[in-house]
Amino acid sequence: MQVALTSQDWFQWAIALILGFPFLMIFLNEVIVRLRQEEKSLIKTFFILRNLVLPTVALLLFLTKVLEISEEETIIRIVKTLVWICIIHAALSGFKVLVFDQATPESWQAKVPDLLLDLMRFFLVTCIAALILSTVWQVDLGALLTAFGVGSLVIGLALQDALKNLFSGILLLFERPFALGDWLKVGDTIGKVIKVNWRSVYLQTRAQDSVVIPNSILAQGNFTNYHRPTELHVETFTFGFSYDDPPNKVIYVLKETALATPGILNDPKPWVRIENYADFSIIYKIGLFIQDYEGMLTIRNDFVIRVWYAAKRYHLTIPYPIQTEYQMNLSEMPKPNPVAKVTEMMRSLPNFGSVAAERLTKEKDATNLRYYAQGEWIFQEGERIAGLHLILTGYAAILVRDNLGQEQEIAQLGKGEFFGEKILLTGECSDVSVIALDDLEVAVLSPEVIATLLEQMPRLSQEFSELLETRRKEVIRAKNQNYEEFPFNSQI
Repeated sequence: MQVALTSQDWFQWAIALILGFPFLMIFLNEVIVRLRQEEKSLIKTFFILRNLVLPTVALLLFLTKVLEISEEETIIRIVKTLVWICIIHAALSGFKVLVFDQATPESWQAKVPDLLLDLMRFFLVTCIAALILSTVWQVDLGALLTAFGVGSLVIGLALQDALKNLFSGILLLFERPFALGDWLKVGDTIGKVIKVNWRSVYLQTRAQDSVVIPNSILAQGNFTNYHRPTELHVETFTFGFSYDDPPNKVIYVLKETALATPGILNDPKPWVRIENYADFSIIYKIGLFIQDYEGMLTIRNDFVIRVWYAAKRYHLTIPYPIQTEYQMNLSEMPKPNPVAKVTEMMRSLPNFGSVAAERLTKEKDATNLRYYAQGEWIFQEGERIAGLHLILTGYAAILVRDNLGQEQEIAQLGKGEFFGEKILLTGECSDVSVIALDDLEVAVLSPEVIATLLEQMPRLSQEFSELLETRRKEVIRAKNQNYEEFPFNSQI
């Protein structure tokens, strides 16, 4: 009995392949175009499906269903193996994209080490490879494991260093003494952990170099983690100050300078202690608490700079560590005279003039010079003022805190201008704050000296009165600025 061609299985499979394969290729192409437009990372998986999985599956169906080649033939087993490999490749790619590549930085997926992903991938590939050998190639897995056990001894001896790093990486994975983003010190190398794999850990130094550390070295525990047990870090410094400087004063200045430096924590507070009495100076050691080690260099630099200015401001001496013998006549040595520097400035100012300068030279301890670094407070609102501050070099800004607690700038002052005029009102505290806009040198005139000048120079007294009234109005306007902009606030 003759069988119709259309009723035969190979013909039906041939028609299905002729129609279905182009249709699926067109469908996958459209999906890839859409994913490329949306810049989706899943496009890699669809490339694998289109270029590898679909052609190998079509080839397998063509050989087994259309040509009806027996599945025991070697060619069929090879094609089946290729199909499995392509499917595994596509599945692992899709899993990685969906679970890990699209994860947010705060999620648990982003914190999974690369080593764990590599081990999971190796385990899955090994299990599927065993399945392929057992089902496709009809291999006796028991005999294969026996043969592998004999050969593994030779392989282990040849790869003992690599296996040592592998098992060390597994130990580090379970112990988790560090994580991505932690700063480690290994020997003389300090860097941030940027990658962890089965063989080594990659550190990025502050010089933006990559240093590779084998896992076997880290597994011995010979490293320091600056982020454990907390991200809080203590940075220590040593300074030498003259034996003529009172230790309590030096300790006070160092603590105040540290607390005024951005990035140094107020809680826990910095600590200072005398470390040693050296040949040239008293050695002080200070410990500063910072929140994150990554910003340590910037904070360290700012603090060291401010110490120099604070030493100048409080008349502390940082001696030179040298031994040089000089023979000189001390009576002939020129002595620094801050009054001369201030009077020279005053002669060029219309507010003071030569008369005030001459009066100043007759006063004892009439003035002293102070130095401030950029960003340092000269005084803040509510503090008592030491005297009238005359700017010799640099710039300063006068700030007022408004009703919403925000700092409002009301003036910028430069060379020859002065602030702290409220010292003229006996017992008054400052109603403004003054901050250095760059390196600042000021002369502080004592209240007694200012009072003497005002008594002998009525014109100067009038100018100060006008200045006090102008500054008072500016302060009131700045404090009420938000109420003028939002009048409904005053009605709440």
